[in-house]
Amino acid sequence: MTTKRKNIHPYLSAELHSRFTQYCNQRGVTATSVVEEALSQYLEEKDDTASVLKQLQRQNRSIMRVDNQVGVMAEAFSLFLQYWFAHTPELHQEEKSAASLDSKRRYNDFVEFLVKRMGTGSRFSDEIIKESLHDGYELRDAAKE
Repeated sequence: MTTKRKNIHPYLSAELHSRFTQYCNQRGVTATSVVEEALSQYLEEKDDTASVLKQLQRQNRSIMRVDNQVGVMAEAFSLFLQYWFAHTPELHQEEKSAASLDSKRRYNDFVEFLVKRMGTGSRFSDEIIKESLHDGYELRDAAKE
């Protein structure tokens, strides 16, 4: 059983019509088959465009979250440096060697703690967000983003 085809009458510019006719003749295909295939591809691309736009929107939201987290970390680091410079006295030359050994040990302890913390999946920026969003509705809305 064959399906009845609908007849359409599109208008083309003279130059496009010439290119279209040349294309059909070179490939040995009918004008109908070329138009039907071209329209099918064009209409399918429209559906793909919506899908691609959704994916781009998701990526944009992810980038915005990362940007927010980087901003939180930069601010926290800035505050830490201000605090450290304000409360850490400068060492005299004779105290520097002992302080250097102690700082290496403390740094290694810090790295071990950081590895353990990263292994739990807990993030500083997540804690900041949870503390700043007291209302359950705000938290739900933030989760949607």
